[in-house]
Amino acid sequence: MKVINVRLFMVPFLLVALLSTTSFSFFLVKAQDVAEPVLDVSGNAVRTGVNYYILPAGRGNGGGLQVASIRNRTNPLVVSQNADESIIGVTVQFSPVDPKENTVRLSTDMNVKFTSMEISDSSTVWKINNELIPERYLVTVGGVEGNPGRETLGNWFNIDKYEDAYKLVYCPGVCNICRPFCGEIGILVENGKRLLFVGSDPPLKVTFRKL
Repeated sequence: MKVINVRLFMVPFLLVALLSTTSFSFFLVKAQDVAEPVLDVSGNAVRTGVNYYILPAGRGNGGGLQVASIRNRTNPLVVSQNADESIIGVTVQFSPVDPKENTVRLSTDMNVKFTSMEISDSSTVWKINNELIPERYLVTVGGVEGNPGRETLGNWFNIDKYEDAYKLVYCPGVCNICRPFCGEIGILVENGKRLLFVGSDPPLKVTFRKL
C-alpha cells in the first residue's frame, strides 16, 4: 500500500490558506480606508462635476451662498450667506484632491468653486484670507483648483457630519511638512453681511441640494 506523506501534502494547502487570509485582510483594511460618501438631501452621493446648492439645514436659518464685498474692497470677494431663506444662492462644484475620485467623501480634501457665476479677473475657487479683517480667516474666492501642496494650502476644504446634517471644515492635509490650523466654518456678521469664516462655534450646519 502506498503511504502518503500528510505533512508534505498539508504544506502547500496551509500556504494557500495563509495567502488567502492575508489577501482578505488586506482587502478589509483597504475597504475600511475608503471614507463614507457625503449625501445630498435626496439621499444620493454627492458627485464631482455636478452642480449643488449649499443650503442651511432647517428653516429660518437664512438662504444659500453667494459673494459679497466688504470694507469697500471688491478683490477678493467674500463667500457669504444670503439672509433671505427664499434665495438659494449660487451653485458650486466639488473637486476632491484625487482627480480620479468621482464621489465627494467625508473628511477628504477638496476644492469648492462657484459654477453659476463669473467674476472679472478672479477665479471662483474658494480659499481662506486673513487680510480683509485682521485675525479673521474669511472664506473668499480667487483660489487655485488642484495642484495640492504648500502653495495651495488655503484652497482645500472638508465636509464632516454635524448633528443631523453636515458642516464645512478647513483642515487641509495636502502638505505633509505643513502644520496648518484647523477650524469649522461658520458665520461672521460684518455690517449686516453674513460672511463665511474659519473658527466658528457653532459651525454653519448645511445640506446639499442637486441642481
